[in-house]
Amino acid sequence: MPNTLGKTEICNIALRRIGVRPVNNVETDVSTPATELKAIWSLAVHSVLRGAEWNFARKIIPLAELNEEKVLGWDYLYRYPNDCAVLWAIEDENSIRSGDLNHKWESVLSPETNQQAIATDCPQAYGRYTALVEDPTKWDSQFVDCLGWRLATDVCQALASDTGLFSKCSQMYAACLSAAQTANKTEKNNDEEIYGFFVNARG
Repeated sequence: MPNTLGKTEICNIALRRIGVRPVNNVETDVSTPATELKAIWSLAVHSVLRGAEWNFARKIIPLAELNEEKVLGWDYLYRYPNDCAVLWAIEDENSIRSGDLNHKWESVLSPETNQQAIATDCPQAYGRYTALVEDPTKWDSQFVDCLGWRLATDVCQALASDTGLFSKCSQMYAACLSAAQTANKTEKNNDEEIYGFFVNARG
């Protein structure tokens, strides 16, 4: 289910979890809580996106080959997707639906143009990855819950007097992320719906 909470509401979830009064507007408030949350917001969002294969952010797209560059030990080199938070697998047209993942790969720096790239032996490869979805309205409720705990973990030492909060928030974040990993893996079993929407075919 899509999220209806904005940045300020999500930040206030984190503040309530550490016993700090909520802010009116995290973007315009000059209070210490607002300043701390603004400073770590982007890093926290990116970190949580990398923590699980979120269904709302999953993409499978054909990768653009770097034809003029090669990496020793690999047959193909592809450009790393610009909106990729974390790459999970290299697929081909058959493995996308069968789930047979046997393509080895590694993330490298291209030798000539010094751009982030993917080396593999798979021809006409597809990348399956979590996209950098930074619009809160695109997130699901479980992601928001995880982000709330991650934000609470990051700011509790600066804002709260209870020294035990960092450990508690860290544990809650880890548990929430583990539950999300399981839930997203379960939903992915319905591959007809998931892949039918997110896969971009080669033209």
